[in-house]
Amino acid sequence: STLFPYTTLFRSVMKKIIVVGATGKLGKEVVEGLEKDYEVVRAGRSGPDLKLDAFDFSSVSKVFASVGSFDGLVSCIGGTPFKPFEELTMEDFATGLSTKCLSQLNLAKAAIPFLSENGSITLTSGIIGDEPLLAGACAAAANGALNMCVSTLAAEYAGKLRINIVSPSIIENSVDYYGMLFDGFEPTSKESIIHAYRRTISAPITGRVLRLTRS
Repeated sequence: STLFPYTTLFRSVMKKIIVVGATGKLGKEVVEGLEKDYEVVRAGRSGPDLKLDAFDFSSVSKVFASVGSFDGLVSCIGGTPFKPFEELTMEDFATGLSTKCLSQLNLAKAAIPFLSENGSITLTSGIIGDEPLLAGACAAAANGALNMCVSTLAAEYAGKLRINIVSPSIIENSVDYYGMLFDGFEPTSKESIIHAYRRTISAPITGRVLRLTRS
């Protein structure tokens, strides 16, 4: 079959993917969408395969070193405070930037020495980095900062690795929890999520923010 050489190449190039935040609502969807074709290592504060603290560079590096070489990192972590601007403090902004942006950049930095040649890093931002939402100033700052980093990092590591961001709307399995906060926004389907993360892992793209909806 003419497809056989391509199938063999695909399986040999992409093998081991670490998904951080694997037990969260988004992470579970991503793991399920990848595990058929990849060796998925599920990581997070509670594991289940790897336990790590995304804020602690030294500990994350040690955890990644225990895995050895891997082909891709997917980060599905990060939340921010949602408050009206007049109620937000600088501590709130610092928390949002830390949990959504800096923690993911820390994971990326720690992963780089262990990535295979042309390996991939996929971070996660969100639609609030592009679209206004009431009480979303902190989230906008954190998501926007992460989005702006990706093109610079892609240029810095051109030819060595690929780094991209997936930016979903509210995901379908979170509508019951946060639906009214995102009233009028089209939820991102499980299928769209899976396609987006698989694309960042497999396609020859870098420096991209894959915006899944702008509704």
